[in-house]
Formats: sequence, C-alpha cells, structure tokens
Amino acid sequence: MARITKFLSFSNVVACLALFIALGGSVYAAGKISGKQIKRNSLPGNRIKPKTIPGNRIKPKSLTGGQVKPNSLKGEQIDEKTLTVSAAALTSVQYESKTLELNWKTASATANCPAGSYAIGGGATLSNEDGGIVNSSGPSPLRTGWTASGYSWSEPGPTMTVTAVCVVVEKPGSSVTSGGAAPKPKYVPGG
Repeated sequence: MARITKFLSFSNVVACLALFIALGGSVYAAGKISGKQIKRNSLPGNRIKPKTIPGNRIKPKSLTGGQVKPNSLKGEQIDEKTLTVSAAALTSVQYESKTLELNWKTASATANCPAGSYAIGGGATLSNEDGGIVNSSGPSPLRTGWTASGYSWSEPGPTMTVTAVCVVVEKPGSSVTSGGAAPKPKYVPGG
C-alpha cells in the first residue's frame, strides 16, 4: 500500500480520472449513436470503410452507370432480371448467325455479337425439321451472343442455324435487359 500511495498525488488521480472519463465517453457514444442521429450528407465516402455496405443497404435505382467503376462487375454479380435499357440508348440492330451441321451427338453453336453489342433476342432453325431437333436456345451467359444446341437422327444431318439479334448500347452506363422476350421479327418470304 505504501508503494501505491507514493504515486497517488492529486495530479495523478485527476489524470487517471480524466483518462477513464474520456475512454468511457467515446465507448458510450459509439454504442448510443445510430444512423438516424447522423445528419444527411455529413459523412464523406472516404469515411466509410471499403466493402462494408452490403447491396441490400443501397437504395434501388440510386446508383447510375457513371458511379460504377468500369469493368468492376463480373457476370455472376449481375442479376439479369434487373437490367434495363431504353430504346434511346440503342444505336443499331444487327443479325449475326452461325451454321452447324448436326449429327447423332448433341452439338452446340453460338452466334456472337460484334464487340460492344449485346444479344436482345435470337433463335435456332433446322434446314430439315424431320431430321433433327433443337434442344435448347438462349442468350450466352454475358448476353454477348445467342447459343443453341441440337442433334440429328438422320444421315446426312440437317444444318442448324443460330441467329442473334444484337444491339449496340450508345450511352456509357446503359445496360441490356433480359426481362421479357424481344418481339419476333415479321416473317418476310424470301427475305
């Protein structure tokens, strides 16, 4: 006890008391301040720890393409059901196709869109529908083309032609929609 009383001066006691109050006050404040008590637009982005805000905390439709770092999203991070594009953002429509001769083994082909364009529709046809079948037909994973698969039960097998309806997105930050089907083009005999 004699050793402790040697260090118990008025200034040491006041300094320790001030330290405990300062530490206790910030701990108390950290536990008692909620998001509702923070003034709007008072926290700059550099005060928020990176990768701490989950997607479900971001208000829908509050981010624009200009606020997303280019090439920062991967295919698995994009929900195709929520992507949209306005007709004003489309600069051209192109049809790309790929033809493949079918045999008894299932084969697939992809009609790829030119760089900078995306598939908004497509399909697959057979040169002889009695000699084979189209198994599946749909957009490629990143919507950069149209993929179809099929097989034949006759020799020689029919050819399968896969067609992609491609559009160029003009405005940076615009995206391509996958919700809903694209309207079928009119059938023009001999066209």
